[in-house]
Amino acid sequence: MEAADRLRPESAFASWWRTVRVAYWLGWQVESNWTDPLLFFIYSIARPLGGALILVFMYFVVSRGGRGDMLGFFLVGSAFWPFVIAGMMGMAWGIISDREHWKTLKYVYTSPISYRAYLVGRSLAQATSATAATAITLLFGRWVLQIPLHLSSMDIPYALVAFALGITSIMALGFVVVSAAMSISGEAWRMPEGVGAALYLICGAIFPVTVLPAVLQDLAQAIPLTWWLEAMRRGLLGAGGLRSFPWSSDLQVLAIFAAVTAVWVAGGVLVFSYAEQRARALGILDRESGY
Repeated sequence: MEAADRLRPESAFASWWRTVRVAYWLGWQVESNWTDPLLFFIYSIARPLGGALILVFMYFVVSRGGRGDMLGFFLVGSAFWPFVIAGMMGMAWGIISDREHWKTLKYVYTSPISYRAYLVGRSLAQATSATAATAITLLFGRWVLQIPLHLSSMDIPYALVAFALGITSIMALGFVVVSAAMSISGEAWRMPEGVGAALYLICGAIFPVTVLPAVLQDLAQAIPLTWWLEAMRRGLLGAGGLRSFPWSSDLQVLAIFAAVTAVWVAGGVLVFSYAEQRARALGILDRESGY
């Protein structure tokens, strides 16, 4: 009976999930194995926390020390943005580093696994490194900046659903960025960072979407990260927080967010499939920047 179980073909989902788990482990080893665990932990916290504090101090200078709803809006966006950097751009840098630095892309791609699942696992490993920095930034905002991040006013189930949808949307955006990375070589290293910087300005990470020109407001509403940050602020800051979409209720925000995420997931898979087939047809899937 045991021998028969070992010979039984593995289901598609089981194979996909196993690939995600192994790719996650590999991504974590690549991400954290360059130094000892203590130094990596300090680096993972100090870098994003330092960036968030720089923005907070800039806010205090511009507002002349003023406090208000804008400070909570500002801090929550800064706290969760590292997930975007690590998840979306980490997926792109995963394929680029395999192709350019480790020279292993051809071996990974030709192995009997789902390459999409591999990229998801690598991206999730990168996103995990942002967890500590986000937690420290929120705790700093609560206890030092006195931002009203109280458990009594938070909608924890709402925030957890929004967070899960947010990670899904980051994966979808990551597939779009990876598709572009497959087709270019010379600018591949700089392209993910440029995309992240553009999204940082458009998606309401540090200021409400309502201050943008009308054309950019429409663009921002088509990007799931805008709705993710809005939902996370509503879940963590409660009814008193500043909002990018004051005309919508909490359930409307979550429903629109889920719909936009579903569209981007479907679009990301289609775009990735097209880019993958094109790269294989042109023989540029493992082409390095030096050529």
